[in-house]
Amino acid sequence: MEKVQSKTLTEQALNQLEQLLESGEWPVGEKIPSEPVLMDTLGISRNTLREAIRSLVHAGYLETRQGIGTTVKSHSGLDRALRKRMRAGDLVEVLELRLALEREAAEKAAVRRTDEQLGEMRRLLALWQEAAEEGKASSFVRHDSAFHQAVIRASGNSMFMEMYDSIIDSVHQSIYNLIDLNDLNQEDIRMHTELLSAIEAQDPVKASECVKKYLGTLIDQINASEHNRKK
Repeated sequence: MEKVQSKTLTEQALNQLEQLLESGEWPVGEKIPSEPVLMDTLGISRNTLREAIRSLVHAGYLETRQGIGTTVKSHSGLDRALRKRMRAGDLVEVLELRLALEREAAEKAAVRRTDEQLGEMRRLLALWQEAAEEGKASSFVRHDSAFHQAVIRASGNSMFMEMYDSIIDSVHQSIYNLIDLNDLNQEDIRMHTELLSAIEAQDPVKASECVKKYLGTLIDQINASEHNRKK
């Protein structure tokens, strides 16, 4: 990395940091290097560095949390745009995007998954069922989204995973908005179990159909409810 030259120092520092973020050198969720390291690397003062970091936090690249420090929130402008759009989007739009992404990923996962990845999916699905039976909403949402993330990871497509990570907050919210742990029926469990079985059997057509069934059903139910409400 080159030392920062004079233009506006903050602007130059900002450009350098953006390049590092977009290169993927710093993983999403990880802390960025310490101030002394960045100051030495870029050849800038603490005030200039902090100003650049504040700009990146405001832009959605970084996130500062008390007791944790500054971590990477996204790698690209696309990530930021998706996060902003998904926060503003309605529930059906979130589910339609999930359907498009998860259906393709499940198909690929059925072909490419490893035994280790399959074992992780089994573990997460078991935790999902356990949380549902115990009525633990936050645990249910966490394990549900983790299961679908594991499916997408098994697709072997890093861009699928990055895009899913970009919308994960909206995925969590969509699950919270839809769940009723007291009314989680055997059909919900069966559809998720069928997806896992299709991936285990390495049946891409069946895996795709399973995703279409459980997300498509939700979309149809919401649309029907909205139609009835407007009557």
